[in-house]
Amino acid sequence: MRVRTAKQRAQRIDLDYFKQARGLTRWRMLLSLALPVAALAWVGAVAASGNRASFSPGPVSTAHAFAERRCEVCHTGGLDPRVLREGRPFRAHTSDAACLTCHDAPAHAINQTPPPACATCHRDHRGRVQLAAMDDGFCVECHGELKTTQGPPKAAIAVHAFPANHPEFAAVNGGAQDPARLRFNHAVHLKGSLRGPTGPETLECAACHTPEAGRAGVAARGPAATGVMAPVTYERNCARCHPLFFDERIAYPAPHLAAIKVRAFVRQELAVYIREHPEDISKPDSAFRRVPLNFPRPPDPPARNAAEWLERRAAADERLLWSRTCSECHLLFSQFPTSAGLPAYAPTNVTRRWMPRAGFDHTPHRMVTCASCHAAGASTETSDVLLPGKAICATCHAPAKGAAGRCVECHRYHDWQKSHPVNPAYSPSDFK
Repeated sequence: MRVRTAKQRAQRIDLDYFKQARGLTRWRMLLSLALPVAALAWVGAVAASGNRASFSPGPVSTAHAFAERRCEVCHTGGLDPRVLREGRPFRAHTSDAACLTCHDAPAHAINQTPPPACATCHRDHRGRVQLAAMDDGFCVECHGELKTTQGPPKAAIAVHAFPANHPEFAAVNGGAQDPARLRFNHAVHLKGSLRGPTGPETLECAACHTPEAGRAGVAARGPAATGVMAPVTYERNCARCHPLFFDERIAYPAPHLAAIKVRAFVRQELAVYIREHPEDISKPDSAFRRVPLNFPRPPDPPARNAAEWLERRAAADERLLWSRTCSECHLLFSQFPTSAGLPAYAPTNVTRRWMPRAGFDHTPHRMVTCASCHAAGASTETSDVLLPGKAICATCHAPAKGAAGRCVECHRYHDWQKSHPVNPAYSPSDFK
C-alpha cells in the first residue's frame, strides 16, 4: 500500500485556480461579452436597414403617427443640413421651426420671460395620446411663478387641482352684473302660455339659445369651437313675436334699424299708401290689432290733403314707435329727442363671450337641462348674470367625479385669432 505524505497531497491542489474561470463563472463572463456585441450588431443592422425604431424613446402621438419612421421631420436640429446629411436626426431636439412647418399655432404667452418653446409643453413619445391634453403640472410649472414683460400676469396662478385651488369665475364673482343695455325678463318669457303669432305657446331655452356650428376639428381653438352659443338677434329670435307694426293701415312692420332709417321707411310707406288710397284722407281709423288698442290716435279734424295726412300719420306713428314699441326693449340715453327730433338709444352691449380666457363647448353637455346650470326661470332683471359658478362645474369636473378637470379642459393657451398660414414643405413620399 502506497503511503502519501501531506506534502504530496498538497501538490495535487492547483494554487492558481482563481486565475481561471470555470463553470458558472465562465458562462457569466462569456455572456457579458457576447450580449453587448450582439446588441451592437443588432443596432447596426437596424440602422443600416433605415429603421429608426431602436432610437425612439417611445411611440409618438396619434397626430404624428404618420411620421413615426421619419425622425428628421421633427428632429431637424433647427434644420441643420449636417444633422440630416449624417443621418442622426434622433440626436437633435425638436425646434419651433419644425413644429410651425405643419402647425398654424400662434405663439403662447409672447410676453413671458422667456417665452416657452413648443416642446416645453407638448412633449411627444409618450404613447398614442393627444398632445393638446397636457397635465396640469406643465401649466403650474410656469404659472406658479409667472414673470411677464408687462407687469403682473392677468391670469390666475394658483390654479392647480380644480376645483379646490381654483378661484371663483370672474364673471360671477363679487356681485358681477350683466352690462347689457336692454330691458329683458327671462322669467316672463319662460312662464308659459305666452301669446305667440299663432296662439298660446310655451318657450324653451332652445327657442332663442342654440349652439352655432364651428369648424370641424378645432375644438381646442376657443371661439372657433363647436357649441358656442350663437348671438341672439332681433330678426332671428324676437321678430316672430315682437313685430314692429307702426300703423293700422300698413300691413307689414318697420325694419329693426337705426331711428333715422326707420323714419325714412315709415314716411315712404305712408306716402305710397295715401297715393294709392286717396279716399282715406278723410276716413276715420278703424281698430286693428297691428298696433296696441290702448294707443289712440289724436282726435284731430280730418286732414285737408295728402301732405297734411302724411305729416299727421308719420308723427303719430313715430310717437308709437319711440315711446312704446322701441322703448319696450331699448334704453334711451335721454328722454329728450336729439336735434333731428329722433331718440338716442343706448347700444345693447350684449356680451358675446363671458369668459374670453376660457373655452366652453355646449355639445358634450347636452345631457343636462339648461335650467340645471342657468337659473333663468327666476331672473327678472337684465343685470342678472346667469352663468353657473365653480360649484356647478365641480359637480362633474372633480378628481372624484370622473370628468376631467385639467387646466386645458377650459383654458386655451394659444390665441387662435393670431394664427398664421402654413407653407407646405413635404410630399407623401417623404413619409414612406
